[in-house]
Amino acid sequence: MKRMIIILIFSIIGQLISKDDSFKLAIRNIKLGNTYREAKNYDFAARYINDGLSVIEKSKTFDGKYWAATGYEYLGYLYRDMGMTKEAQKNFDNAVMKFKEIIKQEDGSQYALIGVLNGLSRSIENKTTLSQQQSNKLSLNFSQSKLKELPAGIPDDIQSLILRNNKFTNFPDAISRFTKLEYLDLSHNRIKNVSELINNLSKLHYLDLSNNRISKLPSNFDGLKDLRELNLSDNKLKDIPAEICNLTNLRLLNLKGNKVKFEDVLNIVRCLTNTNIIFDEYQRVDEQEEDIPGGSSFE
Repeated sequence: MKRMIIILIFSIIGQLISKDDSFKLAIRNIKLGNTYREAKNYDFAARYINDGLSVIEKSKTFDGKYWAATGYEYLGYLYRDMGMTKEAQKNFDNAVMKFKEIIKQEDGSQYALIGVLNGLSRSIENKTTLSQQQSNKLSLNFSQSKLKELPAGIPDDIQSLILRNNKFTNFPDAISRFTKLEYLDLSHNRIKNVSELINNLSKLHYLDLSNNRISKLPSNFDGLKDLRELNLSDNKLKDIPAEICNLTNLRLLNLKGNKVKFEDVLNIVRCLTNTNIIFDEYQRVDEQEEDIPGGSSFE
């Protein structure tokens, strides 16, 4: 009985430590995202801030609410910088609401943000359309929108599209018309197959298909010649097309959380010598040990 209690205590402690580590990493991601915003790397800014928010929003503590408000504030600045004023206003409004829940003094963050919102409104009145000035860096974020299909009205010249945390079961074929797309995030959906039409996205630099149910990739995947980062982690892949070796500009390939054979991973490592490849640890078992009855060499 005592042993069971001790095990339970250690299990609870382990869970608390794990949650604390996840919370700290989420805060780091929010801060890192804002740093990317300052550097005008808007794709990575959106990615890291949203990653942080997806964890932080689950916390009901004061710190959790504070960093959720801060995350929305940073998203507001991000969309303001990109000229997406409606998205900026929506995120600033969320930040103000969350700050009001936890901060009561008259010089709190919520009042400072109201001033930001007023300035944003004035800039909309004084400038015809900020979005036109930023049309060369058009980006849309539909994360956590419960989407099953691609929304209508997305401009054909869009360059960054974030569709993470939705309910897609198939790769949206309509994406193939966005031939100027450089950044595509379809992570955390329910996608089972990737359409061969993905080959049309020849200017794609970043592709995140992690945390889906993908079991097979199309053989023409090598058409994405400009791809620099490819995240396929946490899917159901058993095979990777040999054509992936033609992606010579690839700098990061994440295969973790799949069932790809060690020999196949080794072949990819050999052919993509300039690529950082992330994969699961493989423990090789000696043939003699495999023949031992009971499946173990220890008594």
